[in-house]
Amino acid sequence: MMIPTRPIIGIMGGTGRMGSWLANIMEPLGFEIHKVGRKTSLTPEEMARICDVVVISVPIDETMNVIRKLAPLVREDALLMDLTSIKTEPIVAMCKYSQAEVIGLHPLFGPDVSTDKPLRVAVCPGRGERWLDWLYKVLQEAGLDITVLQPQEHDRLMGLIQAVNHFSTIALGLLISRSGLNLDDLKKCSTLTFRERLDRIVAILNQPGELFGSLLMDNPYSVTFLDQYLEAGKELAEIAKRKDRDAFMDLFKKMKDIL
Repeated sequence: MMIPTRPIIGIMGGTGRMGSWLANIMEPLGFEIHKVGRKTSLTPEEMARICDVVVISVPIDETMNVIRKLAPLVREDALLMDLTSIKTEPIVAMCKYSQAEVIGLHPLFGPDVSTDKPLRVAVCPGRGERWLDWLYKVLQEAGLDITVLQPQEHDRLMGLIQAVNHFSTIALGLLISRSGLNLDDLKKCSTLTFRERLDRIVAILNQPGELFGSLLMDNPYSVTFLDQYLEAGKELAEIAKRKDRDAFMDLFKKMKDIL
């Protein structure tokens, strides 16, 4: 069965930030895009039936319900994808509730990112191979770098890359909010590195809190890495309290040898 030369693409959540990003990179390549949201005239059900590629781009806590609702409507010869930052559970569900080919896609950046360096996306094959080459070509034509990962390996890596990273930033913000120190004084005395940390805290707080709550709580690997992070912090704090310079230098050397 041949893939259409110019498949019709439907994006559930296409009016949102990441859905809009995907539409914006695909429209210049000549694809017909149907962006479906809460206020669009085209319903999600209609989109799922008529499109050759159906993409689910909704918040993590809504993803499973949307998959259960739309996946059975996607044609067997079509491609069903998701854009969530957790891959194993959505891919299992898309394979269970649909007959279509399944691929998980995770852009490894935010929707408003601006950089001169190529942006990277993780591709997690789910079921079938016909659409994989098509997707690789589309992403490469859009100037994106591709990392192919199995869903569980993706989630394990994201447990550290996303969950621990955001946890440490939010924890620093919580500490600052409780420190009693004046934020303006902190900014006046900030190094460039610390000012970047402050800017990152502000950027997180200007986004939906549900997003970061999901990254911390919904990835099955997050809790393990968070516990390890806290253990590492406790070990380092104990060394500092003891003023044990030898232990610190030994720890520093071990990290340097590995990293």
